[in-house]
Amino acid sequence: MAHEGEGGAGDGILARRQARAEKDRLKAGFGARLKVLLDLTGLSSREFAARFPAYKDSTVRKYTLGTNLPPWDFLNDLLTEVARRTDDPAAPQRRTELFTAYRTVLIDTGANLHGSDQNSLLLRLLDGEEALHRLRDELAEVRGQENQLRLDLEEETRRAQAAPGTGGEERRRRLEEESRALAARRDDLVHRRGALVTELDECRARLAVMEATDSADLVPAGTGGGAGAHQASVPPPPPGPPTASPAPPQPGRRRALLLIGAAVAVVLLAGGGAAAGIWATGGNDPDNRAAPPSPQAPAPPVTGPATPTPTTVAPAPSASSSAEPGADAEPSPDVEPTGDNPAPAEYTSSPSGTSLVNDLPAFEDDGYQAGAQSVNLHEFPVALREDANSCQTVATWQLDRTYKRLVAGIGISDESSTGSSKDFTISVDGHVQFQRSIGVGESAQTAVADLTGAYRVTLMIQSCDSAVGSWLDPVITK
Repeated sequence: MAHEGEGGAGDGILARRQARAEKDRLKAGFGARLKVLLDLTGLSSREFAARFPAYKDSTVRKYTLGTNLPPWDFLNDLLTEVARRTDDPAAPQRRTELFTAYRTVLIDTGANLHGSDQNSLLLRLLDGEEALHRLRDELAEVRGQENQLRLDLEEETRRAQAAPGTGGEERRRRLEEESRALAARRDDLVHRRGALVTELDECRARLAVMEATDSADLVPAGTGGGAGAHQASVPPPPPGPPTASPAPPQPGRRRALLLIGAAVAVVLLAGGGAAAGIWATGGNDPDNRAAPPSPQAPAPPVTGPATPTPTTVAPAPSASSSAEPGADAEPSPDVEPTGDNPAPAEYTSSPSGTSLVNDLPAFEDDGYQAGAQSVNLHEFPVALREDANSCQTVATWQLDRTYKRLVAGIGISDESSTGSSKDFTISVDGHVQFQRSIGVGESAQTAVADLTGAYRVTLMIQSCDSAVGSWLDPVITK
């Protein structure tokens, strides 16, 4: 019997070694795919990392060698760069094949949507981005239906005025009921999208800490985010002496704070249990039960040298900054201006650069219209204007992490009613960088945001006043 036990133990060790060798083979094969795509860009790993500062040269080499599997963001950035540098008619097919192979490798190496190891988080990020894409398409469809109903209602109103008593009142009530139902559906989709973006940002934060510590198993696989025997804790840095007055944030300090924010997110999630994923609920979560909480957690002071930026920008631990603009959460009126967000200054014109109106189409758009805008008797020829009947208008642009700065004007149209106002918010990767209210009759003001290493930037106008707000010639520069 002892020999049988020893033989069984030996067979178990051999089986584990074979399983590990098979996983390494799968990862190496996928890394070879990535190396082919990197060669198509004409860039070395070092040059790619210089173009996309979210990745280090050593990180890119680990991906192409198959040492580590990359996150969704890296695949998207790599394919975007291939499309920029090559005229490839098979690009859509190449993208589909790559992401299909990516998901297969993740599952074959043991990833699952309820795990908390690195590959499971990668799988959750992949499926979450696909769910986010579906929500965006559904939201665009609802917006189109709302616009058509608005036109139908206006036409029915004109008919009723021209020929009263012909049954137009009943048709108008029916159209109004359909409009209210669509508005409720749109609000639910916006809420679900915001909750999903928050959860994906938390996944990215945990992956960033794993990459930074070169660990693929901070939390054991299959624990669902709970504490385990090998769970890693991230100690805070030693406290530093209090400063007399806050200095303008420097790039190195900003990166260090972001990494600490990611570490705090990992500790909070490991202690409270990560959500299984809003996409795992079948997309039917109007109460936002699947979205994990984002408790307030003050960032510890930073006294040491700046830490290199992780693979993605980590979300701040506060609820107001982690929720995507467009979710039901109200914007915080206490957001402190950053170094690039000075006191209100009158807007004159944006610097030359890439226009978010004319040059770069929005990744997600809830209803902005491009055109001219008159603000305080001054005409601005290029603007993104919200719908007059909208309580909230949001658009998001996907960047390539090479832009440094966004400059725009904000203003209220002269056609707006007396005393009305709007709230303007700029969020970068889920962090509120600019927030200000402005009323009708006020001069256009300047809005500035830091885009260093940014993946997405979101512009939101919010308030149910009968005012029309506009972003005046928003421009991003490198």
